[in-house]
Amino acid sequence: MENASQKEVSVKRVIQFAGAMVGTLIGSGFASGQEVMQFFTNYGINGIVGAIITMLGFAFLGAVLMSYGYHNRNADKLRPYHFFTNKYIGAFLEWFTILFCFLIGVIMISGAGATFSQYFNVPAPVGSTLMMLLGMLTALLGLKKIVAFLGSIGPVAIAFLIIIALVGIFQTAGNLPLVNEQVAQAGDKVVRGIGDSNSWWFAAAIMYVAYNIIAGVPFVSLMGTEAASKKEAIAGGLLGGAILGACALVLNVAMLGVYPEAVAVEVPTLIFATNIHPLVGVIFAIVLLIMIYNTIVPMIVSVANQFAKPHEKPKLNRILLVAIPIVMLFFGQLPFGMLVNVIYPFVGYFGLAFIFVVLIRLLVWKVQGKDGYQEEL
Repeated sequence: MENASQKEVSVKRVIQFAGAMVGTLIGSGFASGQEVMQFFTNYGINGIVGAIITMLGFAFLGAVLMSYGYHNRNADKLRPYHFFTNKYIGAFLEWFTILFCFLIGVIMISGAGATFSQYFNVPAPVGSTLMMLLGMLTALLGLKKIVAFLGSIGPVAIAFLIIIALVGIFQTAGNLPLVNEQVAQAGDKVVRGIGDSNSWWFAAAIMYVAYNIIAGVPFVSLMGTEAASKKEAIAGGLLGGAILGACALVLNVAMLGVYPEAVAVEVPTLIFATNIHPLVGVIFAIVLLIMIYNTIVPMIVSVANQFAKPHEKPKLNRILLVAIPIVMLFFGQLPFGMLVNVIYPFVGYFGLAFIFVVLIRLLVWKVQGKDGYQEEL
């Protein structure tokens, strides 16, 4: 039983949990605008409703995963994939997240090339190669302090993005009534995450939640172990999820306001950033490249460490730290928008399956009238 002090909810900790959740699940891929473009903006006005639905989805799953972590805060090891599915599917999902890390690295390298090309007129292959080499050298040299320092700008960068998106909305809100017509006129430029018409907006919103949450399951669960009470865990998850959805909503509306220009480029957010002021565009392009760099390094290290831990097989680990980014670069020569369109829905289907299993598990507990979050490890 929780005592009175444990039932108290610290607003400060709830905000910290929410901030950590947002910082983990929103990164450079989101900041480019390509994800939001494909899963919301390209569905026209319906995409606004879709973004609101994602707020509910993220909030619900955030609360569930934080609750799981809180109830198992004394366990030696959290295994959320195993717990909500079974040991076989759980083991598969753990390895699948490593594949996802590799694929994220591929997308980031492609995104770096697109950013260099679109804003600095540097050929995309040159930009992606430069980013790959920076990531490889950082991983090889173990420059954790640099990564940690640059990683600290993540929340500031997201805040910067949301602020310029809000300014963009203020400047272009009058264009929103024209959006559905503009989407129809865009023709082949329109690339949607799911389906081939605006009527798929609901499925796209659910898929957006699915592929974003699947890799964040371990981290969000671990955060729950730091909560002082179940109410605090749930509140942190709810707030974090709601903010995630709100960020997607704001970015979506901002891009709808400049839709004809945004749909034609690989990095849509640079459009409204530059429209505010050329200097804002330069700053945002640099911040985006820093965020991409800060995402690539842990992806390279995570994949390499999964196959050869540095303290067990140091030589093999170093070989992998060279080989993995080179392979990422090879696939990263594919167009950024195409990679987002192929990889995220692919990952999303596994995320959908996981969410479905979680819902079934919660329904069974409800019918049985018990709180089944406690794991026996």
